[in-house]
Amino acid sequence: MIELLERQKTLTSNQWKLICTANLADLLDFFDFFLIGYVTAALTKQWSLTYWEGGAILLASGLGAVPGAFFWGWLGDRIGRRTVFILSTITISLATGVMVFTPGQDGFVPGWLFLMFFRFFVGVGNAGIFTIDLPLVQEFIPAYKRGWVSALITTLLPGGSMLAGLAAWQLLPIVGWRGLFLVGLVPLVLVFMIRWWVPESPRWLASTNPSRLMVAASDSAGALSIAFIQVSSTAV
Repeated sequence: MIELLERQKTLTSNQWKLICTANLADLLDFFDFFLIGYVTAALTKQWSLTYWEGGAILLASGLGAVPGAFFWGWLGDRIGRRTVFILSTITISLATGVMVFTPGQDGFVPGWLFLMFFRFFVGVGNAGIFTIDLPLVQEFIPAYKRGWVSALITTLLPGGSMLAGLAAWQLLPIVGWRGLFLVGLVPLVLVFMIRWWVPESPRWLASTNPSRLMVAASDSAGALSIAFIQVSSTAV
Protein backbone atom coordinates (compact mmCIF):
# COMPACT_ATOMS: atom_id res chain seq x y z
CA MET A 1 0.00 0.00 0.00
CA ILE A 2 3.00 2.27 0.44
CA GLU A 3 3.47 2.04 -3.32
CA LEU A 4 -0.01 3.50 -3.82
CA LEU A 5 0.90 6.47 -1.64
CA GLU A 6 4.09 7.05 -3.61
CA ARG A 7 2.12 7.11 -6.89
CA GLN A 8 -0.20 9.81 -5.59
CA LYS A 9 -0.12 12.91 -7.80
CA THR A 10 -2.12 15.42 -5.75
CA LEU A 11 -2.76 15.81 -2.06
CA THR A 12 -6.23 15.01 -0.80
CA SER A 13 -8.37 17.21 1.43
CA ASN A 14 -7.58 14.96 4.39
CA GLN A 15 -3.86 15.41 3.82
CA TRP A 16 -4.31 19.19 3.63
CA LYS A 17 -6.25 19.12 6.90
CA LEU A 18 -3.34 17.27 8.50
CA ILE A 19 -0.88 19.84 7.13
CA CYS A 20 -3.00 22.76 8.32
CA THR A 21 -3.28 21.27 11.80
CA ALA A 22 0.50 20.87 12.02
CA ASN A 23 0.96 24.42 10.69
CA LEU A 24 -1.34 25.90 13.28
CA ALA A 25 0.25 23.73 15.99
CA ASP A 26 3.70 25.14 15.25
CA LEU A 27 2.35 28.71 15.10
CA LEU A 28 0.54 28.50 18.46
CA ASP A 29 3.30 26.39 19.99
CA PHE A 30 5.89 29.10 19.41
CA PHE A 31 3.37 31.81 20.29
CA ASP A 32 3.26 30.41 23.82
CA PHE A 33 7.01 29.79 23.77
CA PHE A 34 7.93 33.41 22.97
CA LEU A 35 5.13 35.13 24.90
CA ILE A 36 7.22 35.22 28.08
CA GLY A 37 9.73 37.59 26.51
CA TYR A 38 7.17 40.38 26.34
CA VAL A 39 5.79 39.61 29.81
CA THR A 40 9.30 39.66 31.29
CA ALA A 41 9.93 43.03 29.69
CA ALA A 42 6.80 44.36 31.40
CA LEU A 43 7.72 42.82 34.76
CA THR A 44 11.35 43.92 34.80
CA LYS A 45 10.38 47.45 35.83
CA GLN A 46 7.29 46.52 37.86
CA TRP A 47 9.11 43.92 39.96
CA SER A 48 12.62 45.36 39.67
CA LEU A 49 13.84 42.02 38.38
CA THR A 50 17.54 41.41 38.57
CA TYR A 51 19.45 40.26 35.51
CA TRP A 52 19.64 36.72 36.90
CA GLU A 53 15.94 36.53 37.76
CA GLY A 54 14.87 37.70 34.31
CA GLY A 55 17.40 35.42 32.67
CA ALA A 56 16.20 32.41 34.68
CA ILE A 57 12.60 33.02 33.56
CA LEU A 58 13.63 33.18 29.91
CA LEU A 59 16.03 30.24 30.13
CA ALA A 60 13.63 27.84 31.85
CA SER A 61 11.65 26.87 28.73
CA GLY A 62 14.81 26.09 26.82
CA LEU A 63 15.94 23.83 29.64
CA GLY A 64 12.57 22.09 29.64
CA ALA A 65 12.66 21.47 25.89
CA VAL A 66 15.69 19.16 26.10
CA PRO A 67 14.25 16.46 28.39
CA GLY A 68 10.83 17.14 26.86
CA ALA A 69 12.00 16.08 23.41
CA PHE A 70 13.39 12.81 24.74
CA PHE A 71 10.35 12.17 26.93
CA TRP A 72 7.70 12.77 24.25
CA GLY A 73 9.68 10.82 21.67
CA TRP A 74 9.91 7.87 24.04
CA LEU A 75 6.24 8.16 24.99
CA GLY A 76 5.17 8.39 21.35
CA ASP A 77 6.72 4.99 20.69
CA ARG A 78 4.60 3.52 23.46
CA ILE A 79 1.19 5.18 23.39
CA GLY A 80 1.08 6.58 19.86
CA ARG A 81 2.10 9.81 18.08
CA ARG A 82 -1.42 11.22 17.92
CA THR A 83 -1.92 10.84 21.66
CA VAL A 84 1.40 12.55 22.36
CA PHE A 85 0.41 15.36 19.98
CA ILE A 86 -2.68 15.95 22.11
CA LEU A 87 -0.91 15.62 25.48
CA SER A 88 1.93 17.98 24.56
CA THR A 89 -0.60 20.57 23.34
CA ILE A 90 -2.45 20.35 26.65
CA THR A 91 0.84 20.62 28.57
CA ILE A 92 2.03 23.83 26.92
CA SER A 93 -1.42 25.43 27.10
CA LEU A 94 -2.08 24.68 30.77
CA ALA A 95 1.48 25.52 31.82
CA THR A 96 1.00 28.94 30.21
CA GLY A 97 -2.52 29.50 31.50
CA VAL A 98 -1.67 28.64 35.12
CA MET A 99 0.80 31.52 35.20
CA VAL A 100 -2.16 33.89 35.48
CA PHE A 101 -2.00 32.95 39.19
CA THR A 102 1.60 34.12 39.53
CA PRO A 103 2.11 35.69 42.97
CA GLY A 104 3.95 38.93 43.51
CA GLN A 105 7.60 39.16 44.37
CA ASP A 106 6.71 39.24 48.07
CA GLY A 107 4.61 36.06 47.89
CA PHE A 108 5.39 32.79 49.67
CA VAL A 109 6.90 31.72 46.36
CA PRO A 110 8.51 34.72 44.64
CA GLY A 111 6.81 35.53 41.34
CA TRP A 112 9.96 35.08 39.25
CA LEU A 113 10.48 31.59 40.70
CA PHE A 114 6.84 30.66 40.01
CA LEU A 115 7.22 31.79 36.40
CA MET A 116 10.50 29.94 36.00
CA PHE A 117 8.97 26.70 37.28
CA PHE A 118 6.00 26.69 34.91
CA ARG A 119 8.03 27.99 31.99
CA PHE A 120 10.07 24.81 32.32
CA PHE A 121 6.90 22.83 31.53
CA VAL A 122 6.06 25.17 28.67
CA GLY A 123 9.38 24.06 27.19
CA VAL A 124 8.51 20.42 27.82
CA GLY A 125 5.21 20.82 25.93
CA ASN A 126 6.83 22.84 23.18
CA ALA A 127 9.33 20.06 22.49
CA GLY A 128 6.54 17.50 22.23
CA ILE A 129 4.74 19.34 19.48
CA PHE A 130 7.66 19.94 17.15
CA THR A 131 9.10 16.50 17.88
CA ILE A 132 5.90 14.74 16.84
CA ASP A 133 3.94 16.79 14.30
CA LEU A 134 6.40 16.93 11.39
CA PRO A 135 7.35 13.22 11.41
CA LEU A 136 3.67 12.31 11.74
CA VAL A 137 2.68 14.42 8.73
CA GLN A 138 5.50 12.94 6.64
CA GLU A 139 4.10 9.44 7.11
CA PHE A 140 1.02 10.47 5.10
CA ILE A 141 2.84 12.37 2.33
CA PRO A 142 4.48 10.86 -0.78
CA ALA A 143 8.27 10.93 -0.54
CA TYR A 144 8.70 13.34 -3.47
CA LYS A 145 6.46 15.92 -1.74
CA ARG A 146 7.91 15.67 1.77
CA GLY A 147 10.56 18.32 1.24
CA TRP A 148 8.27 21.20 0.39
CA VAL A 149 5.56 20.01 2.78
CA SER A 150 8.13 20.06 5.61
CA ALA A 151 9.16 23.57 4.57
CA LEU A 152 5.51 24.63 4.45
CA ILE A 153 4.87 23.38 7.98
CA THR A 154 7.93 25.05 9.48
CA THR A 155 7.32 28.43 7.81
CA LEU A 156 4.96 29.45 10.62
CA LEU A 157 7.50 28.84 13.40
CA PRO A 158 8.75 32.47 13.31
CA GLY A 159 5.13 33.52 12.90
CA GLY A 160 4.54 32.39 16.49
CA SER A 161 7.06 34.95 17.72
CA MET A 162 5.47 37.66 15.59
CA LEU A 163 2.00 36.74 16.88
CA ALA A 164 3.24 36.93 20.47
CA GLY A 165 4.65 40.40 19.81
CA LEU A 166 1.42 41.52 18.18
CA ALA A 167 -0.64 40.18 21.08
CA ALA A 168 1.58 41.94 23.61
CA TRP A 169 1.43 45.21 21.67
CA GLN A 170 -2.36 45.20 21.35
CA LEU A 171 -3.48 43.40 24.52
CA LEU A 172 -0.91 44.16 27.21
CA PRO A 173 -2.24 47.69 27.84
CA ILE A 174 -5.80 46.31 28.00
CA VAL A 175 -5.65 42.99 29.85
CA GLY A 176 -2.26 43.25 31.52
CA TRP A 177 0.43 40.60 31.64
CA ARG A 178 -1.82 38.12 33.46
CA GLY A 179 -4.37 38.41 30.67
CA LEU A 180 -1.68 37.50 28.15
CA PHE A 181 -1.22 34.20 29.94
CA LEU A 182 -4.94 33.51 29.53
CA VAL A 183 -4.51 34.11 25.80
CA GLY A 184 -1.86 31.40 26.00
CA LEU A 185 -4.66 28.87 26.48
CA VAL A 186 -5.65 29.29 22.82
CA PRO A 187 -3.59 26.26 21.65
CA LEU A 188 -6.18 24.06 23.37
CA VAL A 189 -8.28 24.40 20.20
CA LEU A 190 -5.69 22.13 18.61
CA VAL A 191 -6.93 19.25 20.73
CA PHE A 192 -10.21 19.25 18.81
CA MET A 193 -8.47 19.62 15.45
CA ILE A 194 -6.14 16.73 16.22
CA ARG A 195 -9.03 14.52 17.33
CA TRP A 196 -10.98 15.27 14.13
CA TRP A 197 -8.29 15.57 11.48
CA VAL A 198 -5.16 13.71 12.60
CA PRO A 199 -5.03 9.90 12.33
CA GLU A 200 -2.63 7.75 14.28
CA SER A 201 0.73 6.86 12.80
CA PRO A 202 0.30 3.83 10.50
CA ARG A 203 3.75 2.52 11.36
CA TRP A 204 3.02 2.77 15.07
CA LEU A 205 -0.28 0.94 14.59
CA ALA A 206 1.42 -1.79 12.58
CA SER A 207 4.20 -2.21 15.14
CA THR A 208 1.86 -2.43 18.14
CA ASN A 209 -1.08 -4.34 16.67
CA PRO A 210 -0.53 -6.48 13.57
CA SER A 211 -4.28 -6.80 13.10
CA ARG A 212 -4.45 -3.18 11.94
CA LEU A 213 -3.78 -2.94 8.25
CA MET A 214 -3.14 0.08 6.11
CA VAL A 215 -5.46 0.19 3.14
CA ALA A 216 -5.77 2.58 0.25
CA ALA A 217 -9.08 4.22 -0.55
CA SER A 218 -10.28 6.77 -3.05
CA ASP A 219 -11.80 10.01 -1.92
CA SER A 220 -14.59 11.80 -3.78
CA ALA A 221 -12.09 13.45 -6.10
CA GLY A 222 -10.65 10.12 -7.14
CA ALA A 223 -7.22 10.87 -5.67
CA LEU A 224 -5.62 8.28 -3.45
CA SER A 225 -5.94 8.81 0.28
CA ILE A 226 -4.74 6.62 3.10
CA ALA A 227 -7.16 5.29 5.69
CA PHE A 228 -6.85 2.73 8.45
CA ILE A 229 -9.34 0.07 9.38
CA GLN A 230 -9.50 -2.55 12.07
CA VAL A 231 -9.72 -6.09 10.76
CA SER A 232 -9.69 -9.40 12.49
CA SER A 233 -6.46 -11.33 12.84
CA THR A 234 -7.87 -14.08 10.65
CA ALA A 235 -8.19 -11.63 7.79
CA VAL A 236 -4.52 -10.72 7.85
